[in-house]
Amino acid sequence: MLNVDDTIAAVSTVTVPAGTVGRSVIRISGPDAFAVLSKILTPSEPIQRNHVIPCVFHVDDELDVPGNLYAFFQPHSYTGEDLAELHLDTCGAVVEAVLEKLYQFVRPARPGEFTQRAYLNGKMDLTQAEAVAEIVSAANTAQLEAAEQLLKGRFSDTITVLRQQILELLALLEAGLDFSEEDIEFISQDEILNRIRSFSDALSGLLNNSIRCERLIDLDSVGLAGVPNAGKSSLLNALLGRQRSIVSDIEATTRDVLTGVLQLEHLDCVLFDCAGLLSQQQQNTLINRLSHEASITALNKAAVVLFCVDAGKKDATANIKMRQQITAESVVYVLTKVDTVTADDLKKRHTELKITFGAEFIPTSSETGTGLDTLKKRIRDTLLQLRHGDREHENRLAINQRHEQKLAEAIKLLNESAEEIKLNSTEIAAMLLRQAYEQLGTLETENISETLLESIFSRFCIGK
Repeated sequence: MLNVDDTIAAVSTVTVPAGTVGRSVIRISGPDAFAVLSKILTPSEPIQRNHVIPCVFHVDDELDVPGNLYAFFQPHSYTGEDLAELHLDTCGAVVEAVLEKLYQFVRPARPGEFTQRAYLNGKMDLTQAEAVAEIVSAANTAQLEAAEQLLKGRFSDTITVLRQQILELLALLEAGLDFSEEDIEFISQDEILNRIRSFSDALSGLLNNSIRCERLIDLDSVGLAGVPNAGKSSLLNALLGRQRSIVSDIEATTRDVLTGVLQLEHLDCVLFDCAGLLSQQQQNTLINRLSHEASITALNKAAVVLFCVDAGKKDATANIKMRQQITAESVVYVLTKVDTVTADDLKKRHTELKITFGAEFIPTSSETGTGLDTLKKRIRDTLLQLRHGDREHENRLAINQRHEQKLAEAIKLLNESAEEIKLNSTEIAAMLLRQAYEQLGTLETENISETLLESIFSRFCIGK
């Protein structure tokens, strides 16, 4: 059962590693927050709102812990209740001792309980509360930025406007039903259909142009492709900044799929290098054939393929045949080992390859680092475009499965309402329209059961 009448406490920062000293924040919220603190700490001055107050926390007769107290009085706090934050620069063991002292007077907070109280006290709606969880668990910058847009209320603002417009149309429909026997038309059928279509389009845009939180947590894969000894292993090591793959002048050194996490500006991806693609003649043994097939399968499932061509190899026949086997939609062309050729030969080779493959190659050198930053940027831009389409990712919202289901159901109800209008079944259309209105309401605050709340906030960290 939900209980918001007692006072809770928890550490809201990451655990300080053993043997180190760091900043820890203990958060206390509830009606007795300041009364409890007055028993166990001595402030250097009277407690004031939004004011940093140096204090000493008395754990026992032998341990006094200095810190800073931040006071936020209700309703002007994160939770809407009296809330205090105790900032301590100390080790983890001392933080645990402070918590044990606090728990003599207050109870430990459950996961997400501070944000849950903020929701219940009207400090944020449900989608904003869920955004807090997504911000805390953000795996990359793109996910963080999308979650921040959700927290700012853009999603809620859009839904509020649409619900108001649906309600206005519903009022006109019901007015028409009340005066059905009169020769009065409050709104034409074409106008009704146009409005419903605009509602549906707006919700579809919100659904299609948002980022699924669950999807952003997964890392996209980026595979290196090319004939044996095309410089893929060296490029993998250079991009990752560490020796992950064996480098050898002997062809087909790489047999297994080797992976590493490549950290980019806005997101991370899994970079993998597998056995070099073999010609039909080279697939003369079972191990070579299986290795080639495994490489092709892995590459064609990748989000992006880096097709590598050795700048020193003039014959492009093998590369052309290898490229024909790759069906991945996003291919970035990479010219490797540019440090092994002269500037004139490089320019000539680059032009020939551009004509042959109909694409621009990025010149790179694993030895000198030439082109690596350009290649990383291209990988990042390609992945962001795959995830977010042509729109800037900073302006997109993060939605979760619950949001997606509610939006899809509301769109379905709106479309069914439009069909009923075409059949002159205004009463049924009005009923469906009201259901769509109510469905959108559950995204924010309405009809939220205690069980659903517990399910949502149980995903949070303790202290949030």
